Amino acid sequence: MKNKFKLAVVGLLTMTVLAACGGGSTDDTTAGSKSDAGTDQLSKIKEAGKIVMATSPDFPPAEFYILKDGKKEIVGSDVALIQALADEIGVELEIKPTDFNGVLANIQTGSVDLGIAAFVGTDERGQVMEFSEGYQQEAADGFQGLLMTKENAAKYKSLDEVKEAKIKIGAQAGSVQYELATKVTDDSKIKQFGTMDAAILALNSGDVEAITVSSSHVLPMLATFPDLEILPQETFDLDPTKQYATNVIGFPKGRDNKALIEVANKVIKENLENGNLDKWRAEYTKLAVDAIEE
Repeated sequence: MKNKFKLAVVGLLTMTVLAACGGGSTDDTTAGSKSDAGTDQLSKIKEAGKIVMATSPDFPPAEFYILKDGKKEIVGSDVALIQALADEIGVELEIKPTDFNGVLANIQTGSVDLGIAAFVGTDERGQVMEFSEGYQQEAADGFQGLLMTKENAAKYKSLDEVKEAKIKIGAQAGSVQYELATKVTDDSKIKQFGTMDAAILALNSGDVEAITVSSSHVLPMLATFPDLEILPQETFDLDPTKQYATNVIGFPKGRDNKALIEVANKVIKENLENGNLDKWRAEYTKLAVDAIEE
């Protein structure tokens, strides 16, 4: 590769940590669950002086690595949102990076205070975690689609043709994109990857014929791969009803999260209304693209 990357997320062959996304029901949004300790989670966070966040930093512009002063740093629109939450509470933000499955596991086991990785609140995830209100919609500037080589893309005029071909599709493990891949091809034809960048490398090398993607999150990576393209939304939208469109913050169940989720929802509302969420998304999209192009 000719480009020099500042982004560890697109320094594809050396990256050792991972990411992903997902939409659905958020009925547990503000219910909160009681902990045996009798102390609500927000009070515990204030006492500790920090809030611990799990994320999967290979998903620009939501969460990704940059090199700053020779050191890797996790940035992104999701990170900016949780930093705003930490500031509102008056504590430090501690980030626990892992792959996307690890984010879900850390939330489920309660080893973090919350998790954010551009994912949605599906009914299945609702069994092991609670959710904030939605803070962002993929439909605002992207869609759930298919990434192919330009040569392969020219073979298909519709999604039905892709389904009939039963092609080999790559998807990030544990993500909504994996679930969507099962609706396009046979389970035996799906290859799972820990990171989106690993899936893109596999597609570029011909190991798979397509990968399911969140278009707005994969776009910053495509400057490195001129032979790849996202098939047009008009005929290849994998989520036309926007079932998987709204991103949420996840919180462990089995705790008294009510006050914490209320503060999170307050921060989300304020930053939606003042335009910060859109500003952060644009800012970190530009940072990702600019870093790749240097």
